[in-house]
Amino acid sequence: MKVIAYLLGFGYVAVGSCLILYTSNIVDGLKSLFWKYEFKYLSVIPAVFGLLFLISASSTILPWVFRIFGLLALGEAVLTFTDPQKIYSRMLHWYLNVSDQTQRLFGIIGIIFGTAILTWIK
Repeated sequence: MKVIAYLLGFGYVAVGSCLILYTSNIVDGLKSLFWKYEFKYLSVIPAVFGLLFLISASSTILPWVFRIFGLLALGEAVLTFTDPQKIYSRMLHWYLNVSDQTQRLFGIIGIIFGTAILTWIK
């Protein structure tokens, strides 16, 4: 279980770092990914992250935080799969069209979150 928590933490740090350093490349890659595949297929990604958070919750100091993030990720998977009233599409359109500095802010938040995950491991 600790291995999963370490992978989640290092993964968030790595993605956040790439988002800060290569902002336009990452955003262009995300745009091509989201417009190439249907949301029903892409809903597997947050579902897997949600399950990984729920599985690794027992190996952390704050398991309730991991369970909350796991349930939020599973909720996002359901929202992505169903996409009622195009809510997820509009949210994704907003996210992919914000400024580079906002994308870098999200990268900084990702690094902080990944570091927090790494410090919460027992």
